[in-house]
Amino acid sequence: MFSNTKKVALLLAAGVLMSTSFGGTVALADTTSTTPTTDTDTAVATATNSQNDSDNQVVSNSNDTATAAATNSATTAKFQSAQDINIQAVKNAMLSELNSLRAQNGLNALTSVNVLNNYAQSRTDGFISSGVDDHAGWNSANMYPYYLDAEENIAQMPYTMLGTTDPTVIAQKITAEFYSENYDPQPNYGHRKNMLNPYINFVGIGVSVGSNGMVYFSQEMGNDQAAHSKYSASDLYSYYLTNENDYANASKYNLVDSKKKSADYKDRDNYTVLDMRGGVTNNNSLTPIYDRYGNKTNVELSPNTSWATDMIAVMNNTFYYHVSNNGFVVADDVTPWASFLAGTVVTTTKATAIYDDQGNATSRTVAAGSKWIVDRRSTNAVTGVKMYRIGTNAWLIKTDLTGA
Repeated sequence: MFSNTKKVALLLAAGVLMSTSFGGTVALADTTSTTPTTDTDTAVATATNSQNDSDNQVVSNSNDTATAAATNSATTAKFQSAQDINIQAVKNAMLSELNSLRAQNGLNALTSVNVLNNYAQSRTDGFISSGVDDHAGWNSANMYPYYLDAEENIAQMPYTMLGTTDPTVIAQKITAEFYSENYDPQPNYGHRKNMLNPYINFVGIGVSVGSNGMVYFSQEMGNDQAAHSKYSASDLYSYYLTNENDYANASKYNLVDSKKKSADYKDRDNYTVLDMRGGVTNNNSLTPIYDRYGNKTNVELSPNTSWATDMIAVMNNTFYYHVSNNGFVVADDVTPWASFLAGTVVTTTKATAIYDDQGNATSRTVAAGSKWIVDRRSTNAVTGVKMYRIGTNAWLIKTDLTGA
């Protein structure tokens, strides 16, 4: 579970690149020895666009270009002002914003330590020449003695998107992006889960500015032995398992929550909201719609249809997926899926069956060694195994794939 590393995915996103590593060195039952592991989610800004073909399979179009730097003189002038960013002030503001987020969720403040600050700065300095690296160069051993339960969030954002040298505004923008993952092509809200990890005590922050106006960010988080020993292995394990979910843990963030206007998005007694980016597909029968109080309405969804959803409402311990204003479907009636902003390539390891939207194996197969660009990820309702969509009502399961 801890050693699962997801492949770099493509994203057309105005130069933003984000990546998170979740659960570096984790002690299990034997706390005398640890094994460095990583679990990463990455979004890479590229010049590739995505579109749907007639079979709903995502295909790439390399004729579109997404460049972080425009060539007109006005943009160049903005890039020059990126050099005016006060690096230390931004790092201080990021620490403050991170701890403000944690305080809003009843968590302890993280303590800044030089070892992690130095490592975080070395990471972002390296990105100036390499770009954000999908954690290829990350080594939690370099975080010693804070290398236990280690995590990393990294990102790059062009100055044209930041639009300011104000340290507080920059800190708020990058923290909000880590929190919401608007530019992550395979969201599981791992950045948010890292920042709100209740079992982490120390942090280091790095910020670097490239000559082209790209700004790089790093959060390096972990524990020393004394902090690590306060927690049980089962508690750590349970929290790290949440990174397999395609939806967020329950949390609060004033900068994001203040933009939620509808009552659908407001927490109350026996009603909690979990963010999600994707949708649901129902089966071959009519699916009833419920209101935000869990009452069945007289509206139904047509059979075998897909509906976008941006959140899960947990009402009295039951999951409901949001499909319209004051409209929800109960989890047992649908198959949920997470949507990618752009596809990622997977390769079959053997001749394998194609599964339908409900997780049932069909008579159709694909050849061993064939490559597919996928646009959705879901959990097979029959086996509980992750699966990836290659076309309309056509999925491959993760155990038959590489690159997933």
